[in-house]
Amino acid sequence: MNQPDPHAELFARFRRYLEMEEGRSPRTAKEYLMDAGLFARWFRERHGRPPRWEEVGSQHIRAFLASREVSPYRAGRVLASLRKLFRYLAEVEGLPLLKDPTEGVKRPKLPRRLPVYLTPPEVARLLQAAYQNRSPRVGLRDWALLAFLYGTGLRLSEALALTYADLTYQDGIPHAIRVQGKGGKERVVVLSPTAQRALHQWLKHRNLEGHPTSPYIWSHTTGPNRGKPFSARAVEAMVKRVARRAGLKDWRRITPHKLRHSYASALVEAGRGIDEVKELLGHSSISTTQVYVHVSRKRLEEAARALPDVVG
Repeated sequence: MNQPDPHAELFARFRRYLEMEEGRSPRTAKEYLMDAGLFARWFRERHGRPPRWEEVGSQHIRAFLASREVSPYRAGRVLASLRKLFRYLAEVEGLPLLKDPTEGVKRPKLPRRLPVYLTPPEVARLLQAAYQNRSPRVGLRDWALLAFLYGTGLRLSEALALTYADLTYQDGIPHAIRVQGKGGKERVVVLSPTAQRALHQWLKHRNLEGHPTSPYIWSHTTGPNRGKPFSARAVEAMVKRVARRAGLKDWRRITPHKLRHSYASALVEAGRGIDEVKELLGHSSISTTQVYVHVSRKRLEEAARALPDVVG
C-alpha cells in the first residue's frame, strides 16, 4: 500500500510560491517540484525515513547527484532546483537551516554548444510547407503562427499568452507587442515585417471566422476548444510535422524554440548589436545572448581574404 507523501502540502506551497510570487511558468515550477520530489524519495529510500530538511548537508546533495548519473546539463538543473527549494524553506517557511546545503557544491562545467537554428532559406521552406496544407484554414493558421514565432523570437509560452490588450497598432497595422517574460519581466517587442504580415493575416482570418470572445490572440476559432489558446504540446507536434514535410534535416530536433534561435542568429548575422538582440529576446544577462555570436563560414572566408597579400 502506497504511503501518503509527507511533503505533499509543503511542495504544494512551494509550487504556489514559484508561480505567484516569483512568476515562474507552470512548466518551470513543475520541473522544480519534480527535482525536489526525486531528492526526497532518494533520501527516504537511503535512510528509511523522510528527510528533516534542517539536517540535510552538502554530502547528501553530492551523493544524490552522483546517484543520478545524468548529463552535466541535467545535473545543473537539479542543483538549481534544490538551491531554490532550500532558500524557500529558510526564507519563506522559516525553517532554522544553519546553512544552505547546496552551497559549496559546484555546478558541473557545461560544454559550450552552439544553438541549433535554421537559416533564413530553411525557415522559408518551413513556412511554405506549413502553408501548403490540404486544409487552407489549417495551412494559414500554421503558417501565421510559425512566421510570427520566427519574426518575433518569442518563447512559445510568451506567444500563446498574448492577448489583444498586448497589441499596439500603427496606421492600422500591428506594430509592437507587450510581452510578459520569465520572472514576470515585461518588455516591448517591435514587430519585424515578417511578424507584422503573419499577425495581420491571422487577425483577418479570425475576424472572417467570427471573432471568439477569448482575449487570446493565438486561440481556436472553431470547434469545442473555440476561444481557448493553442496548447504548447499541440504546437510542438505541429512544428515537427511541418518540418518533416519540408524535408528539413534533423526534423525531429526542430522545435518552436529553434525558431527563437533562428531569429537571434539571423539578427546577429545581419550585423545587429548583441545588446539590441539581448533586449529583444528578454535575456537578463548578455552572456546568455553571447552564444548567438557564431560566425558563418562565409564571413570567415571574407575575413580571411581581407588580409593584405604580401607574397609576390
